[in-house]
Amino acid sequence: ALWGGALGSAALHSAVVVAVTQAIGLPLPPARVALAFLAASSAAVLLPTPGVLGSLDAALALALTLAGAPVGAAASTVLGYRLLTSWLPLVPGLVTLGILVRRRVL
Repeated sequence: ALWGGALGSAALHSAVVVAVTQAIGLPLPPARVALAFLAASSAAVLLPTPGVLGSLDAALALALTLAGAPVGAAASTVLGYRLLTSWLPLVPGLVTLGILVRRRVL
């Protein structure tokens, strides 16, 4: 279960990066984008930052640039990836918190 979860998480995060690159029209093959993400995430764990925030962003932008993406498109991909994986999931939590505060549970 541990290995399956780790592989599944990496595959889903790679799929998000591939989807973002396709959404912004980056002409890179999905396999190259996924490989760039896996290389960047492997390098980012070497820097001790909370949640790999910052180090993954820089490593992913560099990896995508080295894979052939323009710098602006690589930065847009990183921002889209962070939006979908870090910021968007906060919305249901904020809604739930608002409901609990309104019901005076908290």
